[in-house]
Amino acid sequence: MKKFFYPKSLAVVGVSETPDNLARGIVSNLLQFNYQGKIFLVGARPGTAFDRPIFPSLRDLPEPVDLAGILAPARVIPALLRDCGELGISRVVVESAGFSEMGESGHALENEVRALLKQYRLRMIGPNGLGCLNMEIGMALSFAQVRPVPRLGHISIIAQSGGVATHLIAWMTREGLGLNKFLSLGNKLDVGENEALAYLLEDPGTAAIYVYLEGIEDGRGLLEVARRASKPVFLHAANVGPETAAIARSHTASLTSDEEVVAAACRQSGMIHLKDQADFLSLAKLVGQPPVKGDRLVVFSRSGGQAVVAAYACRRFGFRLPPLSAPLAKFIRDHSRAGVIHPGNPIDLGDIFDFSVYTGVMEVVCRDPEVDAILLNYGPMAEFEVPAGRDMMQRSVELARAAGKPLAITLLGTLEEEEFFRETLNFPVFHFPEEAIRALATYRDQASRDATEVLDESSPLPGAGEISGLLAQARDEFLPLPLALSLVELLGVPVAPWRTVNSPEEAAAAAAALGFPVVLKLAAATLIHKTEAGGVLLNLQDAAAVTAAYHRLAGLAHSSLAPGEPWQVVLMAQAAGGREVLLGARRDQSFGPVVAFGAGGIETEIMADVALRVAPIGAAQARDLMAETHIGRLIAGFRGQPPADLEALSRALTALSQLMMQFPQIQEVDLNPVRVSPGQSGLLALDARIRVG
Repeated sequence: MKKFFYPKSLAVVGVSETPDNLARGIVSNLLQFNYQGKIFLVGARPGTAFDRPIFPSLRDLPEPVDLAGILAPARVIPALLRDCGELGISRVVVESAGFSEMGESGHALENEVRALLKQYRLRMIGPNGLGCLNMEIGMALSFAQVRPVPRLGHISIIAQSGGVATHLIAWMTREGLGLNKFLSLGNKLDVGENEALAYLLEDPGTAAIYVYLEGIEDGRGLLEVARRASKPVFLHAANVGPETAAIARSHTASLTSDEEVVAAACRQSGMIHLKDQADFLSLAKLVGQPPVKGDRLVVFSRSGGQAVVAAYACRRFGFRLPPLSAPLAKFIRDHSRAGVIHPGNPIDLGDIFDFSVYTGVMEVVCRDPEVDAILLNYGPMAEFEVPAGRDMMQRSVELARAAGKPLAITLLGTLEEEEFFRETLNFPVFHFPEEAIRALATYRDQASRDATEVLDESSPLPGAGEISGLLAQARDEFLPLPLALSLVELLGVPVAPWRTVNSPEEAAAAAAALGFPVVLKLAAATLIHKTEAGGVLLNLQDAAAVTAAYHRLAGLAHSSLAPGEPWQVVLMAQAAGGREVLLGARRDQSFGPVVAFGAGGIETEIMADVALRVAPIGAAQARDLMAETHIGRLIAGFRGQPPADLEALSRALTALSQLMMQFPQIQEVDLNPVRVSPGQSGLLALDARIRVG
């Protein structure tokens, strides 16, 4: 990857004398950014551009180059790659469109390109993107104009969309955020996000990385790379609509959209999950600051109203406002102009016009080990204050940096001062106190989270052999309920006592053996949501009720199922009391097996109280998973109630995780409801849906 970002010489291929030639944009950017290496132009017709000769082919260049940036018709790309391979140009950036995004013919062209990359051992960025950029050496291969030229900084960008990235870069420049490197992935035919991220995590010039993706092919690989990060990684995955909802054949599928899986992967890997670009622009203002190690925040404010706004934001985002020490409070009171200040936190300094007092307060707060972060709401109230105010702010920034205290600054009232902070202090500022406190909270939560959560190795299932035999009986659809319940029992998850019954008489006898009351369930491959269809009959108290219920389900089968579709009736002992939870798993297209826990029963979709983990998980991760949900916190013991058997639930979730890892034919598992009771050991699964394919 380093060879893409630090070429000593490069060729721009596709240049012509025509003013609207797109490849000329690449040359223009290289010159505008003051690229430090040699630039050669190549085009189909000889001529000149930017007072440089246009060579008719790569073979005509006067000396070898390290990299070729190509913007030529897609049909000629294979021939150009062949030239690169034979000339020893090992790094190629292809910005041309006309590949897989164009359909079948584009796919064929991509296959030809892949073969050439393999044959000549070439590495390629693109196609259909804006190439790469390195502010350290002025290397800017984008054909789109990047204006204004970004300032050199420590934020790098990996983006599948060049348009998204260049718009973001423009706003970064406006907000005083510096750029280091940019990579436009395009169609990701060769270089992808995982390789690029791994490089930037080791890159000395990069302190934080923004990743914009419209498709995640290897989510597990991304998770593993991000787990090793010691820098902030911001993931913005925009194309994550709930595709699974279109086939919402089980509760688990309908509740776990791709966006939630991405969010879960971010929690497990330590990436910061973004939902929009504005979030990144705000959070990036704290890049390079020390970590926010706790929730104790001190707020300075020149405006009493903004102090109130900040206090409310602290409440929203979980910050505490520790009281000031008695000497510090007296110091502030003594310097109050009208004696109206009652020192507290937030510190209202609106009545103090001596900026040395601000500096004195900042010195004390920066030395205080009980303070985790500082917010300063500042703005000059009159023109004569500006020079002294700027000196005070510069000193405040220096004090915070020396003390290792994270400092956020909100500029109040006067937008003209932003330029001073950006250009002189090299310190981005926030527009509103809430924005600053939200950003501090994100970094606080990130620092407190175990960002190195390891995917547990999947240990063998005790009943793996029997499960294999059971799955051998399955077709590519939902398992019949008796098979599903048997598989759950093989996992070591207790199931309420049950029987398969084939006649009213057999049902009555089985009910008497199990003990009343009982439940009858109609089971068929196409009857996924049995309760909604009337296929679950509860609270059957005697043999007569069981017999009548069996006839009713048989009638439902004949009226509702396709002619000839097999069906069965399952009789189960009715469990009473306790709470109902959902244990589930499904196979995500990008991240593979995912385990789910949440509120169960007939209100599952309405409650939408579910949390996810990418499998495999261990017992500790299972406990964390449950704690993310309302129902999980409720069954952990609420207001003096004894907890349910959390260890049993952890074992069940771990077993589901192992099942998904070891049997790739299983697509979904939905155990809902699972009954647990406060103060009682164990659990009972009352229903199971398992889809194979």
